[in-house]
Amino acid sequence: MTRAWGVGGRGCWTLRLDRVHPQQRNRPMEIVLRDGRQRVVALRFRVCPACRTGRIHDVWVDEAWQRQGLGREALQSLLTLHPGHRWSTTLKTRQGRAFFSAMTRETSTDFPAAAPLCPHLRGRFGQFVHRMTGRSPAP
Repeated sequence: MTRAWGVGGRGCWTLRLDRVHPQQRNRPMEIVLRDGRQRVVALRFRVCPACRTGRIHDVWVDEAWQRQGLGREALQSLLTLHPGHRWSTTLKTRQGRAFFSAMTRETSTDFPAAAPLCPHLRGRFGQFVHRMTGRSPAP
């Protein structure tokens, strides 16, 4: 998926949103927003289509581009790509908690921190711990 749009007024950068597939199986995917020269926004996530769940690992916005709705655009694109999924996030910073709280209100989608993963997203270590203890490993 590639989408481009202008930010700001005349003479401002045109940004391009790319969905980048992982090179290896079970690695996070990314939605990357570039200004032609460099990465401006990156949203890393993993998805399990079988269980319709996903985990957002992080959202990064270059400091010069913050507070312009670009992280919001990346997250909206993710929700559009995977409708009806249940989402969780890794432990968040204060800024991240504020962002996901605002996005929960806007999208009516909950983004709990460190919620348990489905068996397919746990990875080998998580699957081993779950088999041995019946619990997911600490995030």
